[in-house]
Formats: sequence, structure tokens, C-alpha cells
Amino acid sequence: MDSALTPEHTKAIVEVANAIAAADNSGEYVAPADIEAAVTAAKHTRGLWRDDRLVGYGLVDDVFKGGIHPDHRRQGLGSELLDWALTTGPTFDLEVQSINTGAEALAVSRGFDPIRYFIVMQRPYDDAPLPPVEQQSVAFTPEYDERLRLAHNEIFADHWGTEPKTEDDWRTWFTGHRAFRADHSRLIVDEDRIASYALAYEFDADTEATGVRELWIGQVGTRREDRGRGLGTTAVSAVLQAGAEAGFERAGLGVDSANLTGAERIYARLGFETVSTKILYRRTA
Repeated sequence: MDSALTPEHTKAIVEVANAIAAADNSGEYVAPADIEAAVTAAKHTRGLWRDDRLVGYGLVDDVFKGGIHPDHRRQGLGSELLDWALTTGPTFDLEVQSINTGAEALAVSRGFDPIRYFIVMQRPYDDAPLPPVEQQSVAFTPEYDERLRLAHNEIFADHWGTEPKTEDDWRTWFTGHRAFRADHSRLIVDEDRIASYALAYEFDADTEATGVRELWIGQVGTRREDRGRGLGTTAVSAVLQAGAEAGFERAGLGVDSANLTGAERIYARLGFETVSTKILYRRTA
């Protein structure tokens, strides 16, 4: 029986979502709190059930979230789920891991075109030496919070798909998020002005699923007038050093392949390697 989803279905959705993350090597493992919030916020929801077991789910907002449990793929359920989503009315984007060729083909067959590619890169803490920290940085403390939010909005004003973050957005999804790690985040401050920064997070759901403690570098930014001075490299290097001292086993980050600042090349020089690619599709027909 197929039906709408509620927060009461959180446990079943987490099971499906994390099975998908493992099969697609996305690294996007979720905790119950994440799913409960997503279900509550979604405009439309759908669960596909077989023998009283959830085998697929869809959450429709600006971006469609969901998918089919790997054990139940190639049975037409993905088509059923996406076709339902297309009846809900609003225009939405679709995220697909490049390893999931079946989902890619399905998206194209329903009139979606790839418009953006997002790369996940990782760097293990192994015997390779860490990059040097060539300039002074400071750890994040609450006194920097509002200045950091304003700096972030200025820095990302020319980046694709970004909008200014309100104080509530910032507290909820950035420095107020339960995964944020202030002690491992680094800022480069020029007098009272934040010139560059790298913010660190630790997701317990990822550690539980993979057995690897990973320090995720969620946001990296440098003011336009300070670019070309190596400040972003310094901020990331300082976060890597902090992670090593705290006993993390791996560092990871995501980057838009069309990033205007050439971030992918910078991260590669710091020892990061690409491990997966997520494709953003948008419907044009």
C-alpha cells in the first residue's frame, strides 16, 4: 500500500535512505532528526510499501529527495515514484548520484536535463604529511558569528544557486547546527574583518554507518579582494591540522565543479581526491 508519510515513519525512511547512501557511495547518511525535519517541511510526501516494508520514499519541495531501496531497484518503482512527484504541481529539481545510471536514465526520460555537477572529495589522515599552515588563523567563537554570516553572504553573492542567509538560516543550518564543530573551524581575521574561513562539521550518522570518523569541511570562502593570497588554502589547511589533532580519520568536502574560484584544483593540491559526483537535474519539458 502506498501512502503519504508522517514523522511516525522516520525509522523506516532512515533505513531506506541510508541503504541508498551506501549503495550509491554518496556519503549522505541521515539521522532520525534529519528525516523528521525533512518530512515535516516537505510539501508532498509518498511512501512505497511492499509486504508492510517501506521500499521507497519521496519528499517534494524545491528539490525532490528520496529513492528506492537498492534491493528493490529495476522493478519500475523509481518510475512510479517520480511520476507521482510530477503530479504534485510545483517545479522541482532532482539530485542523482552519477553511479546510479538507472536513475539518470529515468530523469532524462521524464524531461530532466543535467544542469550542475557537485563533487565529493576526501583526504584520509594517513602517513602523507599535512599541508603547512602558512598564515595565522583563529578558531571560531560566538563573537565572530554575525560578522561571519555577513562575510559569507558577501563572498557567495556571485556563486550559482546561493541566496543570502538570514540570522535564522545561519543559526539553524550553519553555526547553530548540531553537527557544527567550532573548535575545528578556522577564520583568518584582518583586524575586525573576516577575510577567509573554513567551517567544520562532524555527522554522527556518517560515523555510525561507515565506522570512519570524518571531519566535513562544509563552507570555505574568501572575500573577493583577498583572493589570490592563499587565504582559503590556509583556512582549509588549518582545519585539516585541527582534525588531525582531534583524532579524525578522514576529511571530506563538496565542491561545485563549475566553481568560479577553481576550488577543485586547490583541494586536489591539498591531497583531496574525488570519490563521487552528484548531478542536479532540472525539468525543461
